[in-house]
Amino acid sequence: MEKVNIQSLPYTKEVEGAKRWDEDKGEFVQVSYKQEIRHLAYFELKKGFYRGSHYHEEKEEFFYIVSGKIRAIFYDIDLGEREVHILEKGNRINVLPRCAHIFIGVEDARVIEYSPQIYNKEDNFKVDFGL
Repeated sequence: MEKVNIQSLPYTKEVEGAKRWDEDKGEFVQVSYKQEIRHLAYFELKKGFYRGSHYHEEKEEFFYIVSGKIRAIFYDIDLGEREVHILEKGNRINVLPRCAHIFIGVEDARVIEYSPQIYNKEDNFKVDFGL
């Protein structure tokens, strides 16, 4: 699907850009690198619950899974394509405009959300995923 990019951040200190690694004092994650961020949020998603069930006309979103596991369903509004993915700690997801998305907790999860655009409640269109 062209409107979704899922990436596991490289597990290394040695590359330039977004990455993650563990050290004695704990995990370090550089979630974003050289990106403008005008919206930043953190959310928890408990097992069995969901968040999302919408799309945006203008807003591009990035999500980083800090911990846990989620089932993500994406639906391209223009092409009618649908994809389901299991995402876990270390995954970063980029969702482009006009791609509906819903995240369902497979395990309790913690997620960072960010965007180069500000949050605009007028650019939030509900989608019924039938859950």
